[in-house]
This record gives sequence, structure tokens and C-alpha cells, in this order.
Amino acid sequence: MPGFIADNDFRKGMAAAVILAALVLIVYSQCGKFELVTYDDTSYVTDNERVMQGVSAENVSWAFSSFQLSNYHPLTVVSHMIDTSLFGDSAGARHLVNVFLHLVNVLLLFFFLLKATSGLEEGGLIPSFFVAALFAVHPAHVESVAWVSERKDVLCTFFWLLGMISWLDWVKSKNMSSYALTFFFTGMGILAKPMVVTLPAALLLLDFWPLGRIDLKKNPVAKFIKLAVEKLPLVFLSVLSSVLTFMAQKGDGAMQSSESFPLGLRFSNALVSWVSYLRELVFPVDLAVFYPYPQDIAIWKPICAALFIIAVSAVCIRYIKKAPFVAVGWFWYVGTLVPVIGLVQVGDQAMADRYAYIPFIGLYMAICFGIACLVKKGCIPAKVAVSAGAIVVLVLLAGAYTQAGYWQNSESLYERALSVTENNHHMHYNYANLLERKKESGKAAQHFRAAIKADPSHYKAMTNLANIYSKRGELVSAMELYHRALQVNPDYSTAYANRGIVNHKQGKLDEALRDYKKALELDPRLADSMVNMGILYYMRGENSEARAMFRKALDIDPDNKAARKNLSLVQ
Repeated sequence: MPGFIADNDFRKGMAAAVILAALVLIVYSQCGKFELVTYDDTSYVTDNERVMQGVSAENVSWAFSSFQLSNYHPLTVVSHMIDTSLFGDSAGARHLVNVFLHLVNVLLLFFFLLKATSGLEEGGLIPSFFVAALFAVHPAHVESVAWVSERKDVLCTFFWLLGMISWLDWVKSKNMSSYALTFFFTGMGILAKPMVVTLPAALLLLDFWPLGRIDLKKNPVAKFIKLAVEKLPLVFLSVLSSVLTFMAQKGDGAMQSSESFPLGLRFSNALVSWVSYLRELVFPVDLAVFYPYPQDIAIWKPICAALFIIAVSAVCIRYIKKAPFVAVGWFWYVGTLVPVIGLVQVGDQAMADRYAYIPFIGLYMAICFGIACLVKKGCIPAKVAVSAGAIVVLVLLAGAYTQAGYWQNSESLYERALSVTENNHHMHYNYANLLERKKESGKAAQHFRAAIKADPSHYKAMTNLANIYSKRGELVSAMELYHRALQVNPDYSTAYANRGIVNHKQGKLDEALRDYKKALELDPRLADSMVNMGILYYMRGENSEARAMFRKALDIDPDNKAARKNLSLVQ
């Protein structure tokens, strides 16, 4: 470590690192007692058979050769497998791995800035510390750390920062091994999360400041082109990642169509979101795990947002010689948000706190080194700046601690999201499913209805609400909802399967049989539908067909008690 920073700064640097670690642990040590949430954690971890088997050559090969949940991030999937091998099904341990990665990221960012800015007028220990401190405790980053499913955020940032450090060594030493390390870390980061595709552009910004490789007085365009060409091998990795991501998202249906999300609405939401994230930076309150996509946006909002972005960009360029760190920080923020700003819409969220994990680093640099510059020029007393910075960090720490607490379980997470957002169909739907599993069907029905009201095309909420009506004996209402759900999505196997049950209850055996067959045509692994078909065949006296269905159900689900019991009756 003494070789990484100047010897006379070593003790101060270590003391700062200890404080940074303490800040992270104060906020996030509570995560060791948290549960996994039913929003994605089940899909990524507990319901993923490969992940729950742990690390093996076969499972690692599967992770690298397949797409998971509309993504290609095999390294993240393998990290979840490692968790299983090391900690079994411990939810707390999985959370603490995220916390550890975030802590390491904070320290890597701090030491990178400390080394990269040493010798600069506005550089040094204090601004580097405050950049890392803001990164450590800003409430907007809680989602990336406290959500096990967002392991990909903290993991890809780990490799991103290692890539920055190796790039710094390349610039100073021109040792090809350092360049090779940057290439390696970029590739590893991309395998953790495709957002790392913007790293080559971020390195180009760092070339300008703090590395000072572009002199605006000496043919900067030619130098810029030369430095851009230098990064072509890294750009190749980014292009390859973009292709794989497109294939994963397009193939799994996660990429939204222009009919569902018109291009004009996407551009409007993107412009508004760029400014909305800035609001989160300054006032990180009312944060939620999901922000519903607006059905329409008043024209003045994207116009004002565009004018604001252009104005800030123009000011940054105008004063780029005097304050290069502000320009670098601003364009870092704008540029690294591009892959997730929604121009290519994946999912149906308007924005997400986790998307700010890397972009906000640029704004922290602009703010902290900007203030350090003003202190150097005598515009702000040093003690005032440090005291104000400490107060801001403490306020953010309190906010992050509170925000992290909402992630202790699914119920508190969903209740918080519903309390700070409106018409949140995702959260109503997820909360309703949670309540249904807790046998609180009355409250669950209320939230399913709220989900349908917020999104009239929510066929899954319609189907689940219909299931509740079916159990209550309200068969007419149930049938109406199944019909509506299948009008929205004629290929939804669950709706056919459950509508078949209602037809079965009503004695409409032919209609029930058609529904069961359609459900199995769409999803051949619906063992319960096979059992229901077997019962129906048995009722009609077709015992051989009944036995065949029960046996088929047991082939798919050997632990299916209903199939085993009914098979014994018709032997």
C-alpha cells in the first residue's frame, strides 16, 4: 500500500479508509439479518435450481452458455452459486457479500482518486475522501447493496474500478501488462453486468482529467482521436456485450415494443429521468424499488429537461479549462446513464435507483473537487467546507440507514414503495401475492384490484384475483376475469389451467378439458393440470387415460402428492 500512495500520506490515507469502512458498516451491517425478497431474489436465487446446487463445472458452463432472466451476466450467476457453496441457503450471508463488495468499491474509488489527483491543485486526500464517503452512504445506492438480486451492480463496479486503477498504471508506466489488466477487468465487469460497456468512454474522460493527457492548447482533437483509438480493444468488448444483451432481452421478451412504449414517450421519459436522478442526488427521499412508467408526459417537462441538460453541458464546456473536473463529472454522469436511461426500454420501470450507482460517481467528483478548488482559491474557508461536508455525509448516512431498513423483508419493502408512489401496479401485484401466501386473501384481493386499476392490461393480476374468487365460490366473477386475462394474453397458460378448474367445478367437462389441453400445449410441465385432467378422465370413466396423466405428472413432479394418491385409486 505505501507504493500506491505517497509515504507521507500513508497514515492519513489509512485513517480515511478506516472511517470510510466504518460508514459503510454503520449503514449496512444490519443487512446480515435481512431476508431475501420475493421481487427477483426468488428468480435469481432461491427458485434457480442451478444456483441452489452451488458451484460445479456443469453449472458454471450453464451460466456462461445461457441467458438468465433476459440478461447475460454469467459472472454474477456464478457468484450466487459460490454463495450457496460457502453459505448454503443463508440469506444474511448473501446480503453481507453485497455489503463487502460495496465496501471494497468505496475503498478502491478512494485510493484511485488519491493517487490520480496527487499533485493537482484541487486534488488530494480530503476531496478524494468525500467523493468516496458520498458513494458509501448515499441513500440512492441502498438498492444496489441491500438487494441480493443487484449483486451485478456491486460486482461489475468492482471490476470497473479495478479497470480504472490498472488504466492509471498504464498511463504512468506504459506497461502492456497494465493495459492487458484493463482489458481483462473490462471483460469481467461486462460479464457481471453489461452496464460496463461505457467504461471505455469513462476512461477517455479520465484521460482528460485527472490524468491530463489532453492539452486543450496543443491540437486537442488529434490527441483525442489518438486516445480514442487506443481504447478500440475495450470498445470491441463493449460491442460484443451489447450484441449479447440485445439477444438476451429480445429473445426473452423483456425488450419492450414501440407499440407498448412509443419512441416519443421513451425520449421524453429519458430526458425527464436525467433530471429526476439529479433530484435524487440532492434530495434522496421517497425512494422506491419500482417507479411506474408514466402513461403520458406533459410536453413542457422533456423540453425543460433538454434545455437544462444542454445549458449545463454548455457551461461545463465553456469553463472546461478552469474546471475540467466539473466537465468530466457531468459528462460521466450523462454518458454512463445512456445504457439504462430507457431509449431501449427493458422492463416497464420509468427509472431505478440502482442505475445511479456508477453515474453518481461523476457528480461526486464534480462537486467535491469543485469545492476543493474553491477552497484553494480562498473562496471558501477550508474549515467551513470540511464541516459542511461532514454534516452532509452524516445526514446522508442517517437517510441510507433508514432506507436500508426497508429491505429487511418483502412486506416492508412493498409497503414502503406503495406509500411513496402512486398507481404502482408492480408493487400492488407483488404485495398481493405475498398476502395471498400468508392466507390473507381479502387484503390480497384489494391489491390485485389496485394493480388492475393501475394497469388495465395486467393479466397476471386478473388471473390471480380470479383464483381468489374461484376459491370463494364466486365462479361467475372468476370466469369473467379469466376471459379478460386471456384477451390481453391469449398465450397465458396459467389462466387456461385455472379457468379449466372453474369449468370443472361447474360440470362443464368438455370446456375444462379444452382448457387443460391448451394450458399443457403452452406449458408442457404443468403437473397440476395433468392431475386435473386425470381426475376429469376418471370422472368420465376413462381410467387408462387418467392413469397416463397421473404418471406423466409424477414424471415431471415426483413429489406431487395429488398425482400419487389419485394414481393409487385408479390402479
